[in-house]
Amino acid sequence: MSRATSRSDLPTMAWHLLLVFFLGLSLLTGLRIAADNARGGWRALLEPVMLQGDVMRWHMWAALALAGLIVAYAAFLWRAQLKARWVVSSAALKAPRGRWQAINRLLYWLGLVCLALAILTGVWLYFLPSLGWLSLITLVHEITSWSLLVYMVIHILAQFMLGGWRQLLKVFIPRFDLLQAGAVMGCAALVSGLAFWALDWQITPELHLKQVASAPLLDGETKEWQGIPEVEVVTAHGFRTPDTETRVRVRGVVHGDRAYFLFAWQDPTRSLKNRPLLKTENGWKQLKKKTENGNQVDYYEDKFAVILSHLNIPFAGSWQFGPEPISGLPKVENGRGYHAMLDGSLADVWYWKSARSIPMGQMDDTHFGAPIDPKNIEAGEPHPGGYDKDPKEGGGYTDNFTKENDILLPKRLPKDPKALMARLGTPKLDPNQSDDSHYTILMDDTVPYTPELDTYPVGTLLPSLLIKGPFKGDRGDISAAGRWQNGWWQLEVSRKLDTGHQKDVAIRDRSYLWFAAFDNNKTEHSWHVVPVRLRLD
Repeated sequence: MSRATSRSDLPTMAWHLLLVFFLGLSLLTGLRIAADNARGGWRALLEPVMLQGDVMRWHMWAALALAGLIVAYAAFLWRAQLKARWVVSSAALKAPRGRWQAINRLLYWLGLVCLALAILTGVWLYFLPSLGWLSLITLVHEITSWSLLVYMVIHILAQFMLGGWRQLLKVFIPRFDLLQAGAVMGCAALVSGLAFWALDWQITPELHLKQVASAPLLDGETKEWQGIPEVEVVTAHGFRTPDTETRVRVRGVVHGDRAYFLFAWQDPTRSLKNRPLLKTENGWKQLKKKTENGNQVDYYEDKFAVILSHLNIPFAGSWQFGPEPISGLPKVENGRGYHAMLDGSLADVWYWKSARSIPMGQMDDTHFGAPIDPKNIEAGEPHPGGYDKDPKEGGGYTDNFTKENDILLPKRLPKDPKALMARLGTPKLDPNQSDDSHYTILMDDTVPYTPELDTYPVGTLLPSLLIKGPFKGDRGDISAAGRWQNGWWQLEVSRKLDTGHQKDVAIRDRSYLWFAAFDNNKTEHSWHVVPVRLRLD
């Protein structure tokens, strides 16, 4: 073998190194995303090699680069007239001298098929989630990704069998040859990258907010929304729907200086309890059920969240994946990561909680900002990352219980127990049954707890939350009315286009929205990657 043939041409060497780098980045970020989707399992054993942080964005970059590298290499083979590198003949497979070279070429095709499947299923998950089958496509995407790792090992062994260590090392020792074809490869990579970026821009669904003569009435009814254009996105990976999709539909209009939205999302049951108080033979206790990773389930309310940002990157850059994604913050109990902005920006978060928000007629105005200093977190409270509530001047809700010497007691009792019980209806502790009413009580409808008033029979459920009244100030910017019917929540929302508040993001042309649905649980919401782009006249 001559010295020239024992070295690889420079474009091929560069292509191999880039391919290995972006494949590695794709696999390590994909592992983190898969571990989150699958809630641990055997993937937890790979925790030491998983990347942490803004892995969804890195995964998108890696996928874009891999797609560009395929196009670029095809252009290189065409310009350099090296299509023979990929030609496999039955005669070569049978010939003793050329067999290993033919086997290697056959393996090239196998690797190409795996890479193409990984990219195509990734395209489905990213660009075409509305087609459904997300569980199956996700499984195929993961299997083909693992197949690429196996392929790389087999490819290295086959190259060694073809020419020993010299054959393996030649890809790192370039000869300055085929530079014109390399330039074509670089141009093809750049053009394809721009084309994929343009496709990303084009595929982003747009919601046009038209000016209307009269504002919708926030009452949970949707008749007046007929004829208003609707955009649908598919969210997935929620606690009760990890293998299925939760569809979210949104409509919007503008009246004067306010925007109005109608959000609708699938939910088979109406969950309106938030860990209520249960009277037992041994006194009161709070109903709780925790999963292994600390999520509160079953006795929890349905919730819905909206991210508003001017940044068109996954989740506005707010989701830092992993158990310890931010230096200096404590380990995350559920391992899913923190919501925090690490670039100094702010993402507006509108948070609706069925039990609490319905009687208040508002969404909770909150935000994702810089990570909060652990010194400012109360002892025993989980660290919220960069999630914080907007300032308020009054109103809100509070816990309706106190604990003394391991004895739990309600803080306050209803003035009219019969009226409360009639509103709450028959207690339903099965999460597969819909609640009749929100398990909260207005502060004005209560009196302080005394043992003399505590004559409730065993089995009585009382709300664990007291409503002081609607939020006042910045935190009360968002009016809302929610209604559940036939397996769908419908939520009408209104907010000023620009509140002027420091912790809010203005609603303007080319703002972006992401949605998250919580089905009867505290933290494990569904999510989607491609946002909805707002267009204002």
